[in-house]
Amino acid sequence: MAEAELSSTAREIVEAFQESLRRQGSELISSPEVLAQLAVQVQAVLDDVAARVSASGAPSMDLVGESRLFNVDIGADRAQRGIHPVQSLRAATSLFEVMLGVLTRDLPATDSGAALRLSRALHEAIMARVALASLSYVSFLMEKLQASRQEERTRIARELHDRVLHEMGLTLHQLDLHRHYVDRDPAQARAKIDTAIASLDEAVRTVRQLSAELRRSVGEYGLERTLRAYLEANAPPSVRFSVTTAGDIKVLSPDVLEELYLIIREAARNALRHAAPTRLDLAIEVGDSVVATVVDDGCGFEPGDPDRAGGGLPSMYERALLLHGALELRSAPGRGTRVEVRIPFSEAVL
Repeated sequence: MAEAELSSTAREIVEAFQESLRRQGSELISSPEVLAQLAVQVQAVLDDVAARVSASGAPSMDLVGESRLFNVDIGADRAQRGIHPVQSLRAATSLFEVMLGVLTRDLPATDSGAALRLSRALHEAIMARVALASLSYVSFLMEKLQASRQEERTRIARELHDRVLHEMGLTLHQLDLHRHYVDRDPAQARAKIDTAIASLDEAVRTVRQLSAELRRSVGEYGLERTLRAYLEANAPPSVRFSVTTAGDIKVLSPDVLEELYLIIREAARNALRHAAPTRLDLAIEVGDSVVATVVDDGCGFEPGDPDRAGGGLPSMYERALLLHGALELRSAPGRGTRVEVRIPFSEAVL
């Protein structure tokens, strides 16, 4: 709905509502798209209130048609932007206060019945929309979580196919060559057996790594020890690494610790697999916010390179979003890579 389509009452409410959100420092005023959504909501609530208090009787609490879809989309949009439902609830409270003041100011002081009807209709109209948006918010995050878990399963399947099956195929090939050389060239036959054993050892090592990843739980050992164990099992001897922590990590909720571990592990895996680093440093700090960084001195890359758009990067961004945090990646060819995830402290301890 364009600004011109708003009624004069709606425009007055929108201005007062936005000013209220600014005073609160609400995240909702940071985006023109969100402000436009709020304006549409104000007009829709006004229309709904008018219908609820009309002589024809109040409509049901269930929103239908485009109005319902609009509120469902708003919930998903809030989740995508990382705006917590608490912000929406605070905004709903502010909207109720602003609208009630405007809608009742011309009522006679003695007409308490009319004020009560307006108040009830306004409350129902706003809360119906909050409920729809909240449900779609949760649904959006659950879908992202399921997608993230599916991506993790796909990655493990890919590792089994690309690494383990490759090594097993190479082992079988070397054994076939051994049979070919065993009678005519014993030295070559022994060399093929040695190569087959090396390939089999690599396949077993990969299976053990993947098995350890599937079994490992942060809750069992703690975040620092779990990350250190991962690097000890996966970093080659040529890579020096460190894991440091600051602040009280124990205050973080188990769910946050697990998701944070997966983000950090994915960043470390990308560095080990693609960057050829000589140094890899992991750090977690708990203060006013929770900040985790993964820094390597490897080959680096252009962050906008479509060839590097995979590598678990979408999953890392989505996991950070699930924690109501943000992930920043900085890299350049020949200058290493730095991954930082920052989570509000209030979200990390819930």
